[in-house]
Amino acid sequence: MNTIPMSTPMSTSPPSLAELQRAFAGAIVDGAAPTLEPWIAARGIAPAARLRIYRHANLAIHVDALATSYPALQRLLGADCLDGLATRHAAYRGSRSGNLQDYGADFADYLAAQPETAAWPWLGDVARLEWLRQQVALAADTAPADADVLVAALADPHAALHLRPCVRVLSSAWAVLDLWRYAQAPEDGDVEPAVPQSVLLWREGGQVAMRAIAPAQAAFVRALRHKASLTLALAAAQLIDAQVAPETLLLPLLEHALLAACPVTSCSEEPPA
Repeated sequence: MNTIPMSTPMSTSPPSLAELQRAFAGAIVDGAAPTLEPWIAARGIAPAARLRIYRHANLAIHVDALATSYPALQRLLGADCLDGLATRHAAYRGSRSGNLQDYGADFADYLAAQPETAAWPWLGDVARLEWLRQQVALAADTAPADADVLVAALADPHAALHLRPCVRVLSSAWAVLDLWRYAQAPEDGDVEPAVPQSVLLWREGGQVAMRAIAPAQAAFVRALRHKASLTLALAAAQLIDAQVAPETLLLPLLEHALLAACPVTSCSEEPPA
């Protein structure tokens, strides 16, 4: 953006660089910057119009980022509907991070609160599933635990089992996995949304993998993600299903090699979500 040289005579003293930067950031977010406009050189384009160009470009970048993060939502809602919701989100909430991969973490809550989506109360959880898919895709990785590590860990009920960083879990009051799959292939048939589902997510062969699991298994995985011991994780699962067997809880983690070979203190992993 071209600004008037500070040597240009003005009725007031010129703002500092920090003040100019803050005013410009405000214009990008709010769309108006009366204190900044006098210090922008027109050069064929009015200052307010010049600022609108930057604001519209910024909105477009963030709308595209949401469309990239939420492709199933785009198919379910239609491109025009998602574009409108995403534009409103970008205009009124924006991003608090300089990394576009962080943008959209709150979009599920935003979507669920919009009056035009009230007829589809499951949309928010579909968005949550898609955001978890992005987290899985971007997560660090560690080697899976070998047999010796597993035997030692399972022999001590007070020990913590360490999940690989790419593991996530979602429990929903809706058939969220079926809805996501329907978005990929609607020709495969209709979905009854009002069926609770819990979903385990992980990365396998460089791709995001998902499967439905029992609610008690989801509670077990969630407890492990929050660094609970084996005993506490089992207790969390038994609050959901008092008769569930430990081997049933461990089965999906062992089938897909989702337990890590190293303790959390020596593995690189973000805080649990």
